[in-house]
Amino acid sequence: NALGTGVQSDSKDYKEAPPAPLFEPGELKSWSFYRAGIAEFVATFLFLYITVLTVMGVNRSHSKCASVGIQGIAWSFG
Repeated sequence: NALGTGVQSDSKDYKEAPPAPLFEPGELKSWSFYRAGIAEFVATFLFLYITVLTVMGVNRSHSKCASVGIQGIAWSFG
């Protein structure tokens, strides 16, 4: 018996659940599916809106010290 092979036995004392399907057609009829899609859209829109406007604001300012600067851009993306 090699070192460490005693743990790798095929007899398990539990039964693994079957894998969940990636997509079920019945999901298209549920409100929670569309609610999740709307939430993802709104969150992505806000993320892009805030971060792009932060970068634009830093680029348009007359000096980096008059704006949030590079650290502010990093905070907006974080």
